[in-house]
Parts: sequence; C-alpha cells; structure tokens
Amino acid sequence: MGRKIALVIVALLTVESRAVAQDQWGVNIALTPSWQTGPGVQALFNADRIDLSGSELRIGFVRGVDIDGDWGLSFVNTTIAANSTVDADVAPCSRGTCGTYLRTIDKTRMTGFEFHQFHPFKTWREHVQLGMIGAVGLGFMRGQVSKRTVTDASDQTLNVDAGELFPPSKSVVPLVRLEVAVAGIILPGFKVRASGGFGMPGYHTFSIGFIYLIQER
Repeated sequence: MGRKIALVIVALLTVESRAVAQDQWGVNIALTPSWQTGPGVQALFNADRIDLSGSELRIGFVRGVDIDGDWGLSFVNTTIAANSTVDADVAPCSRGTCGTYLRTIDKTRMTGFEFHQFHPFKTWREHVQLGMIGAVGLGFMRGQVSKRTVTDASDQTLNVDAGELFPPSKSVVPLVRLEVAVAGIILPGFKVRASGGFGMPGYHTFSIGFIYLIQER
C-alpha cells in the first residue's frame, strides 16, 4: 500500500515538473480598435458628464503554456479621440450654465505599463479556450486638452495638461482590466485571443490579441 502511494506521488510530481518545464517565454500584441466610457463612471473622474473614446495598443512579453494560462508585462499606449469631453461642477448661474468643460485636442494619449494574467476555465480539444483576463497597471496622461471655465464673473479657455482629464490624480492613472476571453490555438505556441469587459478608469473595451510562445527546439 505504501509503495502504491509513493508511486502515485512520484507520478504527480513528474506531471507537475513537466507542466512547469512547458512554460515558455514569448511576445504579446493586443489591439483595442475602439473603447468608450460607460454609464456610471462620472464619480471616477469627479465629473457631471463624461464622454471619452479612443483606441489602445499593448505590446510586451508573456510567459505561459499555449494550452493553459499565461501572464506578462506590457507597454500600453492609449489614444484618446479628439473632441472627447469631461464636464465638471456644472450648475446654473447668471451666464446660464457655469462649470468646467474639458475637451481633448490632437495627440492626447495615455501611456503606461500593465501586468496581466489569463486564466482559462475550459479548454476544448487543446484548440479553444474560455477564461478571464485580469490586469493592473499605471498610466500617465500625455499632451494637452482645452479647458473652458465659466463662472458668474468670467468665461475663460486655456490649454492645460491632459492630466486635468483625471482630477483625482492629474499625474498617475490607475489601470485595471477584467475581461471575459476566448482564445483559439492556431499553431503550437501561437494563439489568437478576443476579450471584452471593463477597464479602469471607466472604459468598456473589446480587444484582439496575438500571443506567440517561443518553442523549445
């Protein structure tokens, strides 16, 4: 009996060691063709109204197994479309409506770094996966935005740093993603992954990603 238990333990350890040995380094490229802010995110921006949209590119390294999960670190470049707006402190006044009105202009973007992990719940025939992606990171606003400030006494428009779009910080923006993902393993070590869900700060996204794990020879 003791010998059988020992054999089972050795077998499990062997399987585990093989699984660990299968982990491989690779590259990850992901594109979000279009994202937009969704309802209920005004509080994240200390705003009364918000309408931001744009696109996003992530590129970095990844480590994992093609028929299992993976994790990695990516550089994130988020473009914010022109004429995206954030309105704050809107209230009636002698001029009609007072408040602070922010509008994006050319070359407004956010860059940063993000750590992600993909966990598959189910894999069918070693070719199709269903799972979740979780990610955290930090972003930094780049460029300038137009800021119009209307009060009872004045109506002034200035160009200010893009960080004004996110007044809770104005310098660093927390990045968080939680997405449902479907992946197809096209070739050994290469898979295409589509995902969609919610991304902090208040973005609703759909992404397509390409993962290539360098195969051992």
